[in-house]
Amino acid sequence: MTYTFGTAVRLTTTVRSSGQLVTPTSITLTIRLPDGTTDGPLTPVPDDVGLYHYDYASSQAGRHIARWTTTDPPGATEEPFDVAPMWDAGIVSLAEAKNHLNITSTADDAELAEVIRAVTPVVERHVGAVTRRIYVEDHPGGYALALQHTPVLAVTSITGVRPGVLDQAVDQLADAQVSGVVQRLDGGWISGPVRVTYTAGRTEVAANVRLAALIIIGHLWETQRGTVAPRLGAEDEVWDPRAGFAVPRRALELLGEQVSGIA
Repeated sequence: MTYTFGTAVRLTTTVRSSGQLVTPTSITLTIRLPDGTTDGPLTPVPDDVGLYHYDYASSQAGRHIARWTTTDPPGATEEPFDVAPMWDAGIVSLAEAKNHLNITSTADDAELAEVIRAVTPVVERHVGAVTRRIYVEDHPGGYALALQHTPVLAVTSITGVRPGVLDQAVDQLADAQVSGVVQRLDGGWISGPVRVTYTAGRTEVAANVRLAALIIIGHLWETQRGTVAPRLGAEDEVWDPRAGFAVPRRALELLGEQVSGIA
């Protein structure tokens, strides 16, 4: 599960001995953070015999691993959880997705938010960067540096990554917002290798892109809850053809992909 940056993550565990819930002599929780450091040991909160929780607020985005350790009975368990970067809500809002799916309750908000985040890079593969994000890339140098993500909002810096390679002043660059190609205004050579830091994304999301994202979200949401056959050949199975693809054709057409076949 991926959690929103800055929210408390409810971590839980159970302690058993011979299959029965028990109260251990001691229990601690340690969190390995995305940067490789650890936070803890932390003291979990007991809820009942053998049941514990801890509300953890992370200050880092990325993969975390929670490790519970107990004595008498001795044991250790680990579980990963992810924290999304700040300002990484996805291509559409949770409210838009719920309205599209006619969902009024909040019971599935966390799961739906996960689907929105998963759909975002799928749409961006077709139309380029949508959500504003900072990218860092290494380039060998040249008269033109082709950035991997467009549209480009701003080039922040171009720095040499080896001794003797000079930094490139960004005010001496031509506008790369449309093309995503970094060039000097005077047409000169950019010595490399260099590390380019830039921001890509859109200041507004086009209606066709937004609708395509909602269609994909709706498709994934419905197929997850439909009857899908795990294999062919069983007498009582029902095959749902929607399970065979993640992106519906109508969404691809909205995104502008050329559909093959006879018109």
